[in-house]
Amino acid sequence: MNKKKGLFVTFEGPEASGKSSQILLLEKYLRKKKISFITTREPGGTKIAESLRNLILKLKSDINIEEEILMLMAARSHHINNIIIPALAKGKLVISDRFADSTFVYQGYVNKYGIQNAKKLHKNILNNFLPHKTFLFKLSTKLIISRIKKRKSKNKYDKLDKSFHTAVNKGYKIISNKKRFIKINASKPINQIHKKII
Repeated sequence: MNKKKGLFVTFEGPEASGKSSQILLLEKYLRKKKISFITTREPGGTKIAESLRNLILKLKSDINIEEEILMLMAARSHHINNIIIPALAKGKLVISDRFADSTFVYQGYVNKYGIQNAKKLHKNILNNFLPHKTFLFKLSTKLIISRIKKRKSKNKYDKLDKSFHTAVNKGYKIISNKKRFIKINASKPINQIHKKII
């Protein structure tokens, strides 16, 4: 798996940190500048991976952590081979809303599969395929909760308590010591964040 020509960028962070809004603003900017790009998401990005995403979200209580993480790896493998690598080979900018770091944090750290175990699996199954750059959105637990309260539609993670969101933040702190991470203060005004990303 090589990522020769294009640029692979991911957006990571806790729930309600504003990643999706920033991706939309970035898409608008790239269209205006006529820069070739694709946006995708994880788990998902392909028909098969989206089916696995729906299964994972529905079956949460019926599957154990090993089964969940293997389903995520299968979805990611299909996503990498069918969407990400072909787009990079064409020299495109690939933007993904979440990627492997989410698995390291949510399944590895929060759900106690183990960050190192999740990384080992990623290395063995996916040849340690990682983004060139990762925008990590940082937001306090207090702000996460107040933003979630204002949301109309909630996903399974939104319904979880304060300790869950605090653990997610801690997980990201543990894994984000690599050079590829660009830390974003997600409590700043939307336009200010957009400018930093550009």
